[in-house]
Amino acid sequence: MRRYPPGTVVAAGAIVWRIHDDELQVLAVHRPRYNDWSWPKGKLDPGETLPACAIREVAEETGKQVVLGQPLPSLRYPIAGDKTKVVKYWAARVASKSSRAVSARPPVPPVNKDEVDRSAWLGIDEAYRRITFKDDLRPLSALVTAYENERLDTHAFVIARHARAKRRKAWHGTDLARPITKRGAERAEQLVPLFAAFGASKIASSPAERTMATVRPFAEASGIPIKTHTALTEPLHASDPARTATLLQRLLDKDVARVICVHRPTLPTIIEMVRAARRPYTYGALPRSNPYLPAGGVLVAHLRSTESGAQVVAVESHGLQVPL
Repeated sequence: MRRYPPGTVVAAGAIVWRIHDDELQVLAVHRPRYNDWSWPKGKLDPGETLPACAIREVAEETGKQVVLGQPLPSLRYPIAGDKTKVVKYWAARVASKSSRAVSARPPVPPVNKDEVDRSAWLGIDEAYRRITFKDDLRPLSALVTAYENERLDTHAFVIARHARAKRRKAWHGTDLARPITKRGAERAEQLVPLFAAFGASKIASSPAERTMATVRPFAEASGIPIKTHTALTEPLHASDPARTATLLQRLLDKDVARVICVHRPTLPTIIEMVRAARRPYTYGALPRSNPYLPAGGVLVAHLRSTESGAQVVAVESHGLQVPL
């Protein structure tokens, strides 16, 4: 998570969309205190990731569990007290009732009716008329553009570098058995709501303990089994990177939201596979230099499935939490 200047209030939300009677609709909320219509959003809780905040706020204000899709333009505007508010938005869809990712999320009580008293599905023309603040139309316009170009329906391919592990020199067992540290275990727990926010329904990992331990809390919370692949290990990648690339291509082309946990030395190959699936319209930037992700860092590629294979619609990164 990036650092913001002092006096910045950070919030997150989502524009939830659906196709109803062949019409694109979006979900707006009414705030009686201000008598306005806007998108569900709210401030981060301490230690919370932006994606986890977004799905929590949607659940609180609308009663709906959602899965985040591609990021939408953020908003920045002045608020009282000479402060600045930054709101990060995603496109989102209502999660299926059978979603295992939803089962990994904590229960969310509804918001007080004094804050949000109702929500409504709006057609796009009606949304442009009813949304109160014009700045709130910027992320809506991006969502509509994605829809018109058949790029709104995406799924997440979540690449996680394993959390901080015990140093090699301090470990006397086999490298495959080298564990994560206490700090690494804390990061693994923090990743549970992050993975759940993107609706992951599959988990892939190197069989090394440090990668398995990074995704194990999410696997246990969701009930999703971890599938291991030797092609993701450091030794096999070093001897046969083409085999790692072949596996990555196969996983990228599957139309399913997935978490994959890997080692730092495998990241150059993985990043290049994602880079090859980018298109001129792809939103967001891939990390440019080794090590690409910090220990416990996450890269999310939002994929559109086509007959010729996966295309990357957007990318975003999530590093370690820092104080707001």
